[in-house]
Amino acid sequence: MATSNPPNQLPADVRQEVEQAFGFVPAFTHVLPPEATRLWWATLRDFQLSQMTALDGKTKELIGLGVASQIPCQFCVTFHTEAARLNGATEREIQEAVFAAAVSRMGSTILNGTQPDPAVFQREVEQMVRHVKAQMAGKPVAVPAGRR
Repeated sequence: MATSNPPNQLPADVRQEVEQAFGFVPAFTHVLPPEATRLWWATLRDFQLSQMTALDGKTKELIGLGVASQIPCQFCVTFHTEAARLNGATEREIQEAVFAAAVSRMGSTILNGTQPDPAVFQREVEQMVRHVKAQMAGKPVAVPAGRR
């Protein structure tokens, strides 16, 4: 059975802001203790829903969708998919966000399962970055012997 608090336990200011943002107070806002709901709402309001962050809304929602897909959380997938669409994401961008999360998960599985030497991995990442930067600058790139 789902947990819930009586609606009147939600702090009045939070209830008013949530209703203003969403048009009503969703049932899921009653599942946390009132003080925790205040913290959750402040984070959602001041970061996730804010236009005053370095990341735009579409990007934040696509990241949220990728994470939600990997957790996995069906509720979060539903929310972030629709929020991404509201923020202008195309179906292709939604699909690619989910696939990007899958690629990261696959890489993580391989790397964590095979346990490469962290120092070697760090050096190789730096080498890849130097190579790509040189390519982006249009400079010829020397490939170290034994790495062809």
